[in-house]
Amino acid sequence: MKKHPWYALDHAALIYPPLLSDRISAYYRIQATLDAPVDAGLLQAALDAVRPRFPYFHFELRRGFFWYFFERNRLANPVVQDSRFPMQQVPTKQRGGFLYRVRSDGDTIALEMCHILTDGYGALIFFRSLLAEYYRLQGTETPYDGTVFDPRGEPSPEEWDDAFSRYTSPGTPKPIRSQPAWHLPGLPLPVHTMRVTIGETSLQATLAKAKEYGSTLTIYLAAVYLAALQDVQDAERDQGTAPRHTIIRLQVPANLRRFFPATTLRNFSLPAMPDIDPRLGHYDFREILTRVKAILGLAFDPKELRRTITRNVMTTRHPFIRIIPLPFKDVIMRTLYRTYGENLYSSLSTNVGPVLLPGSYAGRVRRVDLLLPSTPGLKTVAGTVSHGDVLSISFGSAIKRNDLERAFFTRLVKDGLWVKVESNLSDEH
Repeated sequence: MKKHPWYALDHAALIYPPLLSDRISAYYRIQATLDAPVDAGLLQAALDAVRPRFPYFHFELRRGFFWYFFERNRLANPVVQDSRFPMQQVPTKQRGGFLYRVRSDGDTIALEMCHILTDGYGALIFFRSLLAEYYRLQGTETPYDGTVFDPRGEPSPEEWDDAFSRYTSPGTPKPIRSQPAWHLPGLPLPVHTMRVTIGETSLQATLAKAKEYGSTLTIYLAAVYLAALQDVQDAERDQGTAPRHTIIRLQVPANLRRFFPATTLRNFSLPAMPDIDPRLGHYDFREILTRVKAILGLAFDPKELRRTITRNVMTTRHPFIRIIPLPFKDVIMRTLYRTYGENLYSSLSTNVGPVLLPGSYAGRVRRVDLLLPSTPGLKTVAGTVSHGDVLSISFGSAIKRNDLERAFFTRLVKDGLWVKVESNLSDEH
């Protein structure tokens, strides 16, 4: 890493630079609420200390003639004050701009990471290491392991590996293309405004409820989400609004390190696509859950995953694609994103699981949240993470209506779960 001033983007990151705009930031956020106010000076010292251990995060995005690329950014990366609306107005394409930033406000520490750099797995390791150093500077020592990195350690080459290339199998049949999905209607909020709605509930109670249905937490929450989307579509139909497309499809990303040996801290995830087709009739919850369980089981079979990995990687390696100048390539990539991305999904829901903070400081963190950015196509999205017995389910939305969030949490409450809900926008929005 120290010998090379620039690096290529991984194959999952290539789609994001052409999409960046005032409405699409490609950033997501991991935040921790502590048991005491944040010492901003100490947090800056912690960030400065861990920075050398993660050299592959200290790049700026540059434009080449054929592709975007990373160029090393040696500038200081200051901790900044938090704002009411997260993940907005991040200067990703400016000279000297970082692809992540650390923010603080009151008792909250937040990491906003661009998906061009890494997925949730890589961001969580960075975040845990940052928190460990912050508390170490306060006198609390944390053992270093695979989830908390020693700031004095040396990065291994595998941490910057493009794992997608390693698991490509040329000649593998392409995945079957899905039909367009129904999208949430709604008037957009002002630019650089995002409504964040966070529901807090008991992890153990939710796991017990999922077990009652014979499912995992991820399957249960995805089924509740699809059922809530069906509730919103039913309400639209009752009001006489006929949807252009009726298929309701959810994007459910998974960490591919669970299925393929890899320790990369770059992107290495792919989604499953559980769906329902209301043209076949109304689905009750158990029907939805059975369908989600079956689709996720098939989608996360390693052989099926290789189909999508190979399709994505071989597309970028096509000789015709490689020689197209970047301005034209941007247009192609935006078209591919609409065709194979937002057009196919009604919404997105990801569960990164337990954050697994070390015991040395876990008790000093009250809650961890995962916030995802909405887009003009995926107007409302959700992220789930847990810490201790606190399960946090957050929605990010770019539209004024919030009936999807209400439908989701109402279903959890009717299922016997206690839920505390908070939002950064008042009801008039």
